[in-house]
Amino acid sequence: MSANTQATRNLCPAEQLDGLVVLTLNRPEARNALDVPLLQAFVSALAEGRRAGAAVVLVRAEGSAFCAGADVRSDDGTATGRPGLRRRLIEESLDLLSDYPAAVVAVQGAAVGAGWAIAAAADITLASPAASFRFPELPLGFPPPDSTVRRLEAAVGPARALRLLAMDERLVADDLARLGLVDVIPEDSLDGKAREMAARLAALPPELLRDLKTGLSAWKRPPFIDRPASKGSHEH
Repeated sequence: MSANTQATRNLCPAEQLDGLVVLTLNRPEARNALDVPLLQAFVSALAEGRRAGAAVVLVRAEGSAFCAGADVRSDDGTATGRPGLRRRLIEESLDLLSDYPAAVVAVQGAAVGAGWAIAAAADITLASPAASFRFPELPLGFPPPDSTVRRLEAAVGPARALRLLAMDERLVADDLARLGLVDVIPEDSLDGKAREMAARLAALPPELLRDLKTGLSAWKRPPFIDRPASKGSHEH
């Protein structure tokens, strides 16, 4: 699809509901890869949702893939030369997602690199059984987003976070469910379930939802860590 055709289409349409904004990544012909126009549309829609008073955001995607990551190539197949701008927009989008009292993401297919970072930034991530997840950045010479590193470390501990971020392994939804990172939902129910959960969150008092999120973040401790027994304790 040409840049002119893409420019005439809403790359991130927003549905404003009661206390909730639903955002759709809408570049399915490129597996929703994040080029600069899509990132700019995503950032703008996230910011506008907060300005409009939405306490909850749901991010979903059109097509068979959730997001193929940062698009580092232009239409003619040459490097765009804008990695700094893309990275800044990715980090800005993740910060805006975190600023909502609650964020829900529905992953129906591949979530690669920055696509997985968006899913990891959510408070609730739902995934279809066909969803898959990869972080190829480090082997390609790019650091993952700082917020993603912090969030994964808090969720699964530093050792597992390093493996997820550094090894470029393709994981499926069940793998992440075992780590507590996603809830697996049947493909034909994913969108409806995501909308239902987001609407239920939006019905809660937003200030209490924000306080709960802040409190949980402050007290979050990495699981899956074997802690040494305290002095004087005994195994039975």
